[in-house]
Formats: sequence, C-alpha cells, structure tokens
Amino acid sequence: MNIVSIDFETANHSDASICAAGMAVFEDGKLTESPYWLVRPPKGHGWFLDGFVEIHGLTHLDVLDAPHFSEIAPEFLARLTRADLVIAHHAEFDIRKLRGTLEHFGLPLPEFSYVCTCQLAKRVWPELENHQLSTLMAHIGHDFNHHHAQADAEAAGRVLLVMMEHAKASTPRELLQKTGVQPKQFPQREIPGSTRVAKLLTMSQTKAK
Repeated sequence: MNIVSIDFETANHSDASICAAGMAVFEDGKLTESPYWLVRPPKGHGWFLDGFVEIHGLTHLDVLDAPHFSEIAPEFLARLTRADLVIAHHAEFDIRKLRGTLEHFGLPLPEFSYVCTCQLAKRVWPELENHQLSTLMAHIGHDFNHHHAQADAEAAGRVLLVMMEHAKASTPRELLQKTGVQPKQFPQREIPGSTRVAKLLTMSQTKAK
C-alpha cells in the first residue's frame, strides 16, 4: 500500500504562502523516498512574519532562488495521485495551504483521499496529555527536527505505522475502521463563511504542529 505523508511550512497567514514542502512516501510500511523543496511564495504572498520565522527558521533569504510551487507541482501532485492514502498531521492546515496555492496558480486540483494523524492519535492514545507531533514522536521513541517540512512529513508517517502496530491493524484502512475515522476527499467543498475562521486558526495550528 502506498502512503504519502505531506507537510508545509508557510511564510505568513496566506494560503498561498508555502515556503517549504516536505513529503514522505511509504510502500508497504517502508520509507522509500522523502523529497523536500524550498519554495518561493508568489508575489504579494511572500512576506515572512516574525512568528512564523520563529517556528520554522526560514526567511525570505532562504527562498530567493527557490522555485515557485507551480514549478514543483507536477512531481509533487503526481505522488499524491498515486497514493492509496495521503496523511498529514493537523491535515486541515496542510490541505488548506495546498488548495490555496494551487488555486492561486490556476492549477487543477488533484483527487485523493486523506486523513489526519492527529485525529487518529486521539483515538489510539486518548490518555496522552496532548497529540502534537512532538509529543507523539517522544511517545514512540523517535527524535526528529520539528517544523522542518521533510522531517515532519516523515514523522507523521512513522506515527501512523506505530499506531497501526498498537491497534493490531495490518493496513491503514483497517486502522481507520478500528478507530471509526473516515478519510476525507480532496478537493473538498468550501463551507460558506469558513474562510475567515480558517485564517484565524492558521497561526495556532502552525504552532501546534
């Protein structure tokens, strides 16, 4: 089974401000590749707010010569469409940034199923103090470079694999069945009035990842 884990870091609150993209591809439970891209946000979306820089450590100097997301989109999206399941930690954040960036560049929205590993972890380990990615990685005994897009993507995949083992699920789909979590479909429909609320939540979700 092909599982693709994704993670984005952003320059600011804009849904088109992706400045780093990470991905981890797992085939039958084994990591096969983990590509990483620095990304130059498009004009009008590329200011780096101090609060975001404090989280991921990237500034405009790091992405001066980086490609726009539209330039990496073909290889990034190809992996998503090949996946049996796409995952992310606090997935609504990453999915919203993906959609906003694709729409900014006028790129087609690919179709795939996705699930949030944070939501799954709350079902699998309800006893934990919280379900931030750093907490989960400490719980499963793995170190990682938090808020680096590549490391976070791989970490979410590692967490998923351990959750499967813990729940005695042989596949991610079986884990979803055991936990009662339903995968979502991309592209999902926008809920009227949700855009403003989503923007207000962006910063808090970024810090929580």
